[in-house]
Amino acid sequence: MRPLNLSSLLLIMSPACNLVVSFFLLVSFFYVFLVWNTKTPTRPIQYFPRVTAMSYAWQSGNVITRKIENFLSQDYPREKLEIIIYDNDSTDETPVICQQYEDRGLIKYYRPKRPYDRKAPVLDEAIEKEATGEIIALTDPDGVCEKEWVKKIVRPFSNPKVGAAAGITHCGNWHKNFFTKLRAIEDEWWNNISFTGRDGKIRIARFQPICGCNYALRKSAWEDLGRSHGKSLLEDLEVSMKLHLKGWRVAVTDANVWQEEVENIDQYVRQRRRWYSFKSMEVIGKENKFDRIIGALPQGVQMTALFSLLLFLGIVIWNFPLLQINISEVLFAASPFLLHNIALIWGMLKVNKARLIPYVPVFLTFDALLQLWCFVDVRLRWREEQKWVKLSRGKYYHTGTEIRTD
Repeated sequence: MRPLNLSSLLLIMSPACNLVVSFFLLVSFFYVFLVWNTKTPTRPIQYFPRVTAMSYAWQSGNVITRKIENFLSQDYPREKLEIIIYDNDSTDETPVICQQYEDRGLIKYYRPKRPYDRKAPVLDEAIEKEATGEIIALTDPDGVCEKEWVKKIVRPFSNPKVGAAAGITHCGNWHKNFFTKLRAIEDEWWNNISFTGRDGKIRIARFQPICGCNYALRKSAWEDLGRSHGKSLLEDLEVSMKLHLKGWRVAVTDANVWQEEVENIDQYVRQRRRWYSFKSMEVIGKENKFDRIIGALPQGVQMTALFSLLLFLGIVIWNFPLLQINISEVLFAASPFLLHNIALIWGMLKVNKARLIPYVPVFLTFDALLQLWCFVDVRLRWREEQKWVKLSRGKYYHTGTEIRTD
């Protein structure tokens, strides 16, 4: 048998490469369609159920006062709004601050008798023992909610089939440095464009994830889920999966929250180590139905962009020594990555974040590589179950950076 030369091997490889490029091209067209399909949901404010607004406050002494005042300033009938701050063995000034507000009758402060290594069981205990609202509205202590956040987050529940509502989350510390501008792109794509694109002009997926920093849950739906947010460190994703399997609808609503995102690579790695832990990945890997794959696909925009770019570079490098570069083939191979950029740029324009456009190519290359490295690192080196740890290495869980809502 004659050995294959480079020309013969190229003829064999070319159809396979074209097939893979075609797959990434299809995915990139989906992202473009997702942006086109985005439509911010608006509903008339005509529904005022009793609401329990809750926030987790572990090691949050530098932000918890701002959070409580933010809750207290909500434009919602005060007699129908209950505020609960739930804690998990904070050793900073969080208990003292919360107790002062509780003594004034403004909030309830819940602290379990024994500490847990994660957020979910503390939340479930607090709901079980303290919450009296028909709707449980949840956000994080670093998040700044718009004044009508409660009004907007409860709107979808006028439909009895809705078990949860997902609000729109933005990066509030985007102004801090170059890295937080990348996080702002991630927030706008994951928690704004993707949310409103799935449930926009055309509803393209029954599965709609929620973000733990901005969502509401019907208490009866929580009871239907076994009164539990689950066992993983990604309790918001686990609840999304369980709601979907139980037949509850997750609606998207224009309730805006601006949160503090990680501000450097060290904080990013600590965050992703929790996200990509084995226990968390088990939640994602169960019963991958088609609509759940479609629903989760927008979260993979960086990986599909990175792999399509690497494929393009591989095709060019492979063909270059043979002097068989064809312009039309090069453009075809480059088109998925180019369309990924177009989708994100168009998306930033649609959500009025044109200031982030210069950072889109970096988000789809350097930041994508960082994400891939974190995932591989966790899978290879961190096989033990992860715990809920501080993102910063200081006294507090959050940095406490100024949150800007522009």
